[in-house]
Amino acid sequence: MLPTLSRVKPPRWLSPDILSRYILGHEVRGNELSLFSHSISPKSAAWRLKVTAGIRNVSTSCTLCAKARGNQKKKDMSEKKLTRHFIDYRRVKLMAGSGGKGACCFHSEPRKEWGGPDGGNGGDGGNIIIKAQHERGMDEESEKLARILWDYLRLHHRLEKSDVIIGLGCHDLRVAERSAALFLEGWAPWLLFTGNLGKQTAGVWTRREADVFLDVALRMGVPRGSILLETEATNTGENIRFSHRVLKERNIPASRVILVQQPFMERRVYATFLRQWPEQVDLTRAIVTSPELGIFEYPHPAVGTACDLICYMLGVVERIRDYPHKGFQVEQQLPPSVLCAYNWLLQAGYSPK
Repeated sequence: MLPTLSRVKPPRWLSPDILSRYILGHEVRGNELSLFSHSISPKSAAWRLKVTAGIRNVSTSCTLCAKARGNQKKKDMSEKKLTRHFIDYRRVKLMAGSGGKGACCFHSEPRKEWGGPDGGNGGDGGNIIIKAQHERGMDEESEKLARILWDYLRLHHRLEKSDVIIGLGCHDLRVAERSAALFLEGWAPWLLFTGNLGKQTAGVWTRREADVFLDVALRMGVPRGSILLETEATNTGENIRFSHRVLKERNIPASRVILVQQPFMERRVYATFLRQWPEQVDLTRAIVTSPELGIFEYPHPAVGTACDLICYMLGVVERIRDYPHKGFQVEQQLPPSVLCAYNWLLQAGYSPK
């Protein structure tokens, strides 16, 4: 899977390998690409075009184009055609464009059938929208500030023997694995998975989060009779309230519960529990934990890149700031260092999710 990245970096790291990961069909802020131009080989580039049916891969190999047309020598005409095939393997210059929503254009003679790109206006970029970033996902400054958010959002609660482990549904199967592992280690006699389809899984998964998590736990050896399912919740507040309802219906005590979610969700889950658990929270102790991952271990093809992680954390910070006024969470202090990191990353082009 090609990563979808968003922050444009200066030329010091720019390489053909990195540029080969550019994806068409995504928008950059302002005219960030106007800061540089760079040459790449179209032979190794991986471009995509947005079409009505979704995203489809488009080959840039002129040899493949020629074979498809039954002519081994003839080259494709130019990038002026919407198929975006280049006419040979020579280097293509990536330049800023000024038109429409575009960020770049590829300069070549629009009706040339032989040879390499050699000028012409190539359009103004109005139909080419590009999004780029260093392959690792963040530069040194972004990394430092992302760590500030990461450390703030994690709570590092110590585990204690509890009545039930509640795995909150999400798109990260490592949450299910962590929940099942805690059960197998004996931290609680019951394992409850909660979740229908939420923001990250709706339209992506065809099965409910709780059902998918159930499969993970069964494969790891958790007995089916020790697993409870709540399959209606679509957000964190509902995860908390509906899980309480399931426990109440089964007459399962819940004086101490272990809540499992993604690492950057720990603080938000705890604040939601303190506000939305139906019983008095001083009668129920909540311990929040997550998969034991570092900030650079979290990115995964199934959950997103390092850039996606920053965007997720920005979104969580916004909810910690805004949700107390809506009655969804208890209010929490946002330290100045966290607010500074949040604002800097916003200005750097990361968008909250």
